[in-house]
Order: sequence, then structure tokens, then C-alpha cells
Amino acid sequence: MLYRKLGRTDVSIPAIGQGTWKFGEDASREKDEIEALRFGIEHGLTLIDTAEDYASGGSERVVGKAIRDLNRDDVFLVTKVAARNCSYKGVLASAEASLERLQTSHIDLYLQHWPSSEHEVSETMAAMAELVHKGWVKYIGVSNFSVSLMQEAQRHLGGVPLVCNQVAYHLNDRHIEEEILPFARERGITIMGYSPFGYAPHVFGGKGFPEAGTKERDVLDSIGAKYGKTAYQAALNWVLRQEGLVTIPKAASKHHIMDNLNAMGWEMSADDLEQIERTFPRGARQ
Repeated sequence: MLYRKLGRTDVSIPAIGQGTWKFGEDASREKDEIEALRFGIEHGLTLIDTAEDYASGGSERVVGKAIRDLNRDDVFLVTKVAARNCSYKGVLASAEASLERLQTSHIDLYLQHWPSSEHEVSETMAAMAELVHKGWVKYIGVSNFSVSLMQEAQRHLGGVPLVCNQVAYHLNDRHIEEEILPFARERGITIMGYSPFGYAPHVFGGKGFPEAGTKERDVLDSIGAKYGKTAYQAALNWVLRQEGLVTIPKAASKHHIMDNLNAMGWEMSADDLEQIERTFPRGARQ
């Protein structure tokens, strides 16, 4: 298992976590979702990412059921407060509700899900720091924050460090390489990349994983085949080439989890990385 440090803390977390977006939306799938999460944990994917907005809290409930009889120290829980709830009182209320749905005494990493147009960063971060002082949360982070917003968040956290920024990062969206990733490395902030295979076409207007028969997919298929891997594993391995970066692909089945695990433990050659660079140029953001 490949591990990465969380910010400048002494905590090590898996380089690949388990994403749970849309978990809990369909009650008929809950058993499979719980089994997948537990299977992932058994195989070292002990970082689980969720949010109060995922399936209106349903994702957190599924996660809570999956971990309720496990040693709490064996799981690293990440969840998020919605931007609309980022007032001081709103953050505290959201954290308390998340703790209840997760059936746990504490959240390991608590993130502001999106920048808020309604509430000042200063108010939100004051509440986040209070959660740490209360012992409800161990570490504080943000999600989808620019460099300037990360700087502002850290200023208003006082002595509580900002340890993470969760942002999109995949072959068709490399914008974080320009400013966010270098800044985070300089300041000791972990980047947690979501959607490592891209977005579904209806999500954020984004571009999904290259379809079979396209030039982009042919490149990934060819490179993956050199190492006995799939195109998806080649794409995930490419994401993990970034030092200190953690990624959280959705893990809705045991098959997906094993595929994700097999993206680790090998390195692409410089020639293969250069070919990917030409095929998926940094400036193209989709």
C-alpha cells in the first residue's frame, strides 16, 4: 500500500481512498455499497470520503453502517459541510449531524465543500477551529478552493493548520498543476484529487473518461498493456505520480476496488509519461 502524509502532521493516509458520491441514493444497493467499503478497508483503503450533501446524508449513513463494528482508529473519515451551511452555527450543527449519521465520536478530516457566497471565510474557519477544540474533528481542510482562498482560510484558522484542499484532478482537468499544487506543496497542504477518471458528461459540463476507439483511449490502452494494466489503471497511476497527492475514486464494487489497488506499485517510463503529456496537455481544462 502506498501512503502519503496528511499535510505536515505525523498522520499517514492511503494514497488511494474510497469515494462515496451517490452512495445511499438507492436503498436496494446499500448492502453492496457497505460490502464494497468493508472490502476496501480490508485491503488497505482505509480513507473514506463522504459529505453531508451526498444523497442528502445517505452516503454518511451508509459509511456509518459500514464501519460501526470496526476499530475506529483503523478508518480515516473525511466528510464535508455544504457551502450553504457555512455560518458559525451552521458549521457546528452540520458537524453534529454528520457525527450522528456516521455513528462516530469524531471526524478525522472536515472540509468546507465549496466556497460560500453567503458566509465569510473568517466565520466558517472560526467554527472549524472550534470543532477541533471541542474534539469533534481532528483536522481541517477545504475543497475547491483557489490559492487566495486557501491563504484566507489559513489566516482565520489561527493556530489550527489547514491540512488539505480537495479538488478535481484527472487527465482532462490539470488546472491545479499551474498554481494550486505548487502552492500546496510549498505550504505543506495535501491535495486530495477527486474524479480521477473525469466527470460524467452531465456533471459540471465535464469530459468523462476517453471512450474506446478515440485517440486518447488508444494511448491509454497501449500504455496500460505494456504493464499488464488497463487504461483506467494507467490513468490512476498517472494521477498518483504527483508527490504527496491523494486520490479518491468512487468504489462501488469489489471489482472496482481491486482495479484501483492494481494502479499502485508500478511506474510508467519517462517516454510513456511524455506521450500522455502530448495527448492530454496541461492547458486543456474540460
